[in-house]
Amino acid sequence: MKRYGLIGNPNSGKSTLFNALTGIRQQTGNYPGVTVEKRSGIFEEATLIDLPGIYQLIPETKDEQVAVKSILNSQEPLDGLIFIMNSIHFKQSMLLFSQLADLQIPMMMVLNFKDQADKRNIEIDLTKLKNQIGCPVVFTNARDDDRFDSLRTIIKNDALSIPQTFSRSSFDELINDEIKNTYKDWILNQIDPGTLSNNENKISLETDLSKRNRIIDGLIPEFYKSPIEEQYLDNTRKIDRYLAHPFWGAIFLTALLFLVFQILYKTAAYPMDWIDGFFGTLSTAASNLIGDNLLGSLVSDGIIPGLGGVLIFLPQIVLLFLFIAIFESSGYMARVAFLSDRLLSKFGLNGKSVVPLVSGIACSIPAIMAARTIKNEKERLLTILVTPFMTCAARLPVYAILIALIIPSMKLFGIIEVQGLVLLGLYLIGFFMALFASWVLNRFIRSDESSEWVLELPAYQWPKWNHVFYEVFRKAKTFILEAGKIIFIISIVLWVLSSFSPRSESFLNEQILKTEVAGMDKEANESSVRLEYSYAGYLGKIIEPAIAPLGYDWKIGIALLSSFAAREVFVGSLATIYAAGGDEEETVMEAMKNETLPNSNKPRFTFGVGLSLMLFYAFAMQCMSTLAIVKSETNSWKYPILQFIFMTAIAYIAALIAYQLF
Repeated sequence: MKRYGLIGNPNSGKSTLFNALTGIRQQTGNYPGVTVEKRSGIFEEATLIDLPGIYQLIPETKDEQVAVKSILNSQEPLDGLIFIMNSIHFKQSMLLFSQLADLQIPMMMVLNFKDQADKRNIEIDLTKLKNQIGCPVVFTNARDDDRFDSLRTIIKNDALSIPQTFSRSSFDELINDEIKNTYKDWILNQIDPGTLSNNENKISLETDLSKRNRIIDGLIPEFYKSPIEEQYLDNTRKIDRYLAHPFWGAIFLTALLFLVFQILYKTAAYPMDWIDGFFGTLSTAASNLIGDNLLGSLVSDGIIPGLGGVLIFLPQIVLLFLFIAIFESSGYMARVAFLSDRLLSKFGLNGKSVVPLVSGIACSIPAIMAARTIKNEKERLLTILVTPFMTCAARLPVYAILIALIIPSMKLFGIIEVQGLVLLGLYLIGFFMALFASWVLNRFIRSDESSEWVLELPAYQWPKWNHVFYEVFRKAKTFILEAGKIIFIISIVLWVLSSFSPRSESFLNEQILKTEVAGMDKEANESSVRLEYSYAGYLGKIIEPAIAPLGYDWKIGIALLSSFAAREVFVGSLATIYAAGGDEEETVMEAMKNETLPNSNKPRFTFGVGLSLMLFYAFAMQCMSTLAIVKSETNSWKYPILQFIFMTAIAYIAALIAYQLF
């Protein structure tokens, strides 16, 4: 099977085209030896590999290095390159194409965004262009699945061809009657000095780029005609007068976030109620079907409540992914980065840091990996260290259940959901804490490296909804599978720990008799006593002195420990714990609301306890997978250990203050 790499500038529509061509026939992994995400898929019996977007072949960031090394890899060479070009930014794309052409790899050129080029009255003579570059050229819209016939034919027939060179002869050197030093050698020498056979080729990068730009400037008028920019003010520039404006753009972004969280909380309420009821019914049905035995208890009190406790919040997570996908597909996410640069630069970051920070709303792991695009090592390190403060999807179930516990369901002015406002506030708290942490760390991490940032603002466009929904489906599926595996295992472990005791049966019966004398409900109290003296109960009581000042008891302590595997496990753990210690038909929400302090009718989950827990999870590093990726990205245990210590300290102090004050 032929292997073709998709390559192009960022914002060329490369990944959108990849999704359109491969559909569901995709798989995701990592490039060998690195954690940069690798996506490949099948199209017309060929394997397409979506390479990271680059502007030129001399890499500056880690993801650019992956793209270049994949192209130059002689151990596992690509059979050809499909070069994706933004028809609007033709000259900028031609620089990279000229470099790839000089490598003499079979190629084809795909001119993307034909609809946008037509709107701008851009004229491209495909015949002349093909004659100039010497390889197949097709027009397409990555967002229009009906325009792939020409592309399909070329790939199916393996009709890619080696393009004409641009300035390769400047690098070829004749040694012993053979060309030994080629343009590929020169590229490798830029990455790793000393690669050239005799190291006599002294052409600088600036000289190379200057020569290529002169050649491209001479070629383009032959086949590319575009109206003068000053005479053609398109809708994107008109919209950006407001949405990219320092003041009005910030106002719009704030209002948009406010609207998103209102919709997120209001719309998700109905499917959440349905899912909650479904898992409650499923748990009861499993208990009746399997019977009152260990297996029945494991399924009905352990696995089902654990999974249901997290999946109930899937509607909110899906909606969050949907809004992020719409922002990215429409081109608005780039404006968020642009608007953020002025603010972020004051805290030791730059506008490019906003991509990992915003991505952190979904998950910190790919967000931290996205920091590779930041050239400045200090800014990259700061971004990696503070990104986990952003509220990821795993925190959403924790926030949702705690907000429902302590914040009444009411509206301001008849339309504004108070619970939605609180959720928005938690997201903003995470963002501002990330800025504060970066400001502090910026004082300790020294660097003389200058900061550079170049951002291309893509044209606004209507989202391609089938691609948006596919991305939402892919991310939601990943969340369910990854979270589900962890929750399934931990639910079983917690059930075992909470169902068995190191104490004898006679001791447990004695304790049950003591509480019966106190006049407590017999069945509920028996379950409560057995849970308290279980292995889980003793484990929770070991850490209870450390967490008691925060308002937490041993049950909450168990959930805190188990959630270090993944934050969302907190809810599943509480569901398992309360299912093991109370009424089988009682939902986790009802059990938490009915939980009281020992020898008292006062509720366990007061406003102070709920607020304390929310702040703890807003700031704590409760995710071992994130620590692992930080270690991988920094190639050191120093930074994840530092990150865990200062995030846990901040979380503990904030939770302590909240509980003591409220």
